[in-house]
Amino acid sequence: MNTTLQANSVWNDQVLATHDFYERCSADGVVRPHWSLLTEEYNALGRRALRERTGAIEQFVRENGVTFHADETSEGRDRPWKLSVVPFVIGAAEWKTLSAGLAGRTRLLETVLTDLLGEQRLIREGVIPGELLWSNPSFNRTYHDLEGSQRKLHITATDLARGSDGVWRVTGDRTRAPSGLGYLLENRVVTSRVVPTLIRRSNTLRLASFFESLKDHLFSLAPTHRENPRVVLLTPPSGSYREFEDTYLARYLGLTLIQGSDLAVRGGELNLKTLGGLQPIQVLWRHVSDRRCDPLELDPTSREGITGLLGCVRRKSVSVVNTIGSVLVQTPALLPYLDAAHQFFFGNQLQLNSARTYWCGDPEHRSYVMNHLDTLNFRDAFAVSGGASIVLSELSQSEREEFIGGLTAKPASYVAQERLNFSKTPVWTGESIEPQKVTLRSFQLSTAGGISVLPGGLARVGHDQLELSRSPVSGQMTQDCWVTSDSPVDQHKSLLPDSKTVVKLRRGGNELPSRVAEHLYWLGRYAERAEAVARVVRTTLARIAGEENWNKLPEVRLLIRTLAKMGQIEASFAVESFQANLPHVEQTLPMSILDRDQPRGLVRTMDAVMRNTIAVRDRLSSEAFRIVQRASQELTEPTQPIIRTNANQISISEAIERVGRLIVDLLALAGLTNESVVRTHVWQFLELGRRLERAEHTCDLLIATLCPPTDNGKPICEAVLQITDSLMTYRSRYMNLTRLAPVIDLLVTDETNPRSLRFQLDRVATLMDKLPSVEGPVGLDAIQRLVIDLQYRVTTADPIKLCETSQDGTLDQLKTLLKQIANDLPRLAEGVNARYLIHTESQQFLTGTGR
Repeated sequence: MNTTLQANSVWNDQVLATHDFYERCSADGVVRPHWSLLTEEYNALGRRALRERTGAIEQFVRENGVTFHADETSEGRDRPWKLSVVPFVIGAAEWKTLSAGLAGRTRLLETVLTDLLGEQRLIREGVIPGELLWSNPSFNRTYHDLEGSQRKLHITATDLARGSDGVWRVTGDRTRAPSGLGYLLENRVVTSRVVPTLIRRSNTLRLASFFESLKDHLFSLAPTHRENPRVVLLTPPSGSYREFEDTYLARYLGLTLIQGSDLAVRGGELNLKTLGGLQPIQVLWRHVSDRRCDPLELDPTSREGITGLLGCVRRKSVSVVNTIGSVLVQTPALLPYLDAAHQFFFGNQLQLNSARTYWCGDPEHRSYVMNHLDTLNFRDAFAVSGGASIVLSELSQSEREEFIGGLTAKPASYVAQERLNFSKTPVWTGESIEPQKVTLRSFQLSTAGGISVLPGGLARVGHDQLELSRSPVSGQMTQDCWVTSDSPVDQHKSLLPDSKTVVKLRRGGNELPSRVAEHLYWLGRYAERAEAVARVVRTTLARIAGEENWNKLPEVRLLIRTLAKMGQIEASFAVESFQANLPHVEQTLPMSILDRDQPRGLVRTMDAVMRNTIAVRDRLSSEAFRIVQRASQELTEPTQPIIRTNANQISISEAIERVGRLIVDLLALAGLTNESVVRTHVWQFLELGRRLERAEHTCDLLIATLCPPTDNGKPICEAVLQITDSLMTYRSRYMNLTRLAPVIDLLVTDETNPRSLRFQLDRVATLMDKLPSVEGPVGLDAIQRLVIDLQYRVTTADPIKLCETSQDGTLDQLKTLLKQIANDLPRLAEGVNARYLIHTESQQFLTGTGR
């Protein structure tokens, strides 16, 4: 092919320095063979097509909710994942050599870990200083000989960088619970959708075989129930940087995603706490740090682990991946001694070496470091996460002196590493494809049959080499890594079991963890609450924006009072005598939909919907997640530029449009869950939360609007019918004849109206019958009695009598009935909470003083 860059080429290699190693081209400018097809194709695509494909990637990332949690960012919020349209490409021949080195290094780490947790020959023979282990804050004597001779490292990762000499070197090992595997998989999925034909024509090695082997290996580790073991993925509590990735992996591999609070140890066995009772667990894939796995024997303050887990490991009733204590061999201070360890165990040199590293706790290493301070990078000797490396030349004089003082005082706390000049790879910048520095994280799987290296990795690119030394989820641009072959590759493999496998048919549901049930329950409640508030806001704003003077409309005054009681606007609006001193409601109400300071307002309610959706993302469809994500974003973010004097001001018409879209999205969510969720406990708790919330809202709405005395009830009735989405039904039955009795019948006692109070209570009764019962004395329990009592009151209520007014015009009988039910519904909710839910909140404050 013609390797000369043309004038209209999208490739801009002019920014390369003479000493840089460029992945795409050799030093004399010749395109490397494995880059040739991609070079031609991207030139043919041109800048416009690359921009369109970049936009498609960003859209896929948003739709799929691919985010990373960066604690360092303001407010610690999730940010969208970054993926370049240009992949990182490695030839198959080079990858074969690199894979062999990765496999050898993984074998060495397994051997070293087994020794450190067992005989400790490396320390007794002086290959590794004993101080390196004893001074490591991650070391705990409890790890010693915890699992005996069993395999300890199952899934590992290796951070790689290529120097200016073209040689790959290891900058760090990850042996505890390496992150990035889920993001790597998502990168491949998205890239395959954007350039599907190119990835096939490039003969890119597939990833599915590795994940298939991973799943098979996890299930093979089960000590019991080997024909169909329960394998779970232990993730940290909500808000962790692993949140998206763990959910993604659990869904892809068909594993149960759980948190420490979902588990309990009984009789020396690890169990999953479900609504149907305790279910034994055979394999635990943990993504929780070693010291937090068991508060009984390790960190007593941990809320991420399981009390008594180490006892189960000793009894061999559960297999833990990776072994507790595996953190020890990812210690940066161990890097300088790995080659000597390989010589000690295998009699030859390590094929894939680390970047030259010096542990400052070693007197010989420290002497070299102090004489070469300005040529080295410094980092924590025992922690692999945290801030970027320290370069003394970039510090001020006072910062430099302070660091050297700390290094002299506590040398064992630091390692120094040679300053590599990372290779560069092509990255699309928006205008052209330019070289940027690159690092690669590879993944290895150790099984009884050997070590498998995933054909690819998680590539990260950027201009700042120090930033690339941080965690993969610290915010850098990433690339899909293609390992290309000269010959066609195997067809895509599926994770579905073989068609000949005999599977026992079943109807699941009781295995739902209580924590998940609680999030589902509150998802239903908050989604219904948001819809209820949005409907009242929309109806109120529509009347304020109408032709008539809204101050004279009787229903508006009642609706404003209702919104104040619901928490959407200032509570003082509920008191008529206070309203004269408050801002005009036609300005306050539209702005309120953007007000995050209102604890029960729309924004905070949708935040709760989003939070609970994320917590049960592995139980819902991707479409459900997208609906919630879109609804939450569109509520607070303008869809088009609008000139305003205040960023928080919006017009009445825009506010009506926003809450209207929100209602449509929430109805779409309700319809999707109703049509797509199997009628197990997942659906039942979603539905139970929704029905209880709607029943409470219906009571509160009717008490606030229909019960007070009025001279003109027709507009009030029509407003209530509109809010409850029952106006069309009413008119189909009674035309335009508006009377109180039919309205009350439709909204209170009509068993066929999905918006009526009776319908909610009937549905609650049906749902409660399907939930697990508590064995006890013969007869109904308190919850069942309360549900039946609520049903009886509404069923036997006479709509005609409920219309009777007192001397001052109040609907006393209706108000009494609704208040009785409104007072008992929280009691019913409390009974559900006490019986089935575990309360995920850490603390509940009865007063403000505790805060």
